[in-house]
Amino acid sequence: MKKALFSALTQISSFFIYLSTPAFAFAAATKIEACPTIPGFKELCKFTEGEFGNIVGTFITLIFVLAVLIALAFLVFGGIKWITSGGDKTAVEGARNTIVAAIVGLVIVFLSYFILNIILGIFNLSLAQLKLPELTPPK
Repeated sequence: MKKALFSALTQISSFFIYLSTPAFAFAAATKIEACPTIPGFKELCKFTEGEFGNIVGTFITLIFVLAVLIALAFLVFGGIKWITSGGDKTAVEGARNTIVAAIVGLVIVFLSYFILNIILGIFNLSLAQLKLPELTPPK
């Protein structure tokens, strides 16, 4: 049964490869314009000029800032829980766990930010001026 199923899948996949080969040959022989004159496509091609990269870089920076603010809020919340625990061991333990989780979250956010900047630096990019690959029309 397994051999028959494998044979059938092999036959079907080879049939689809046979059908797709002329399409790939046709696509390679014709010039494909990256920014065709179809209405609405020119707006998409504008994003390749660096605007979209700046939007992505700003969005990533905003996410990092929000993550730090949330972690700091949890740190303050854990401190308030500790102060208002009144010496109750379970409340103090819960507050301590909240503070530890907030500190671990801060460390993770800062490390991920630095690792991202190091990786982008290897490729001569920066998060403030992120440039994504561009679509260039064929010559």
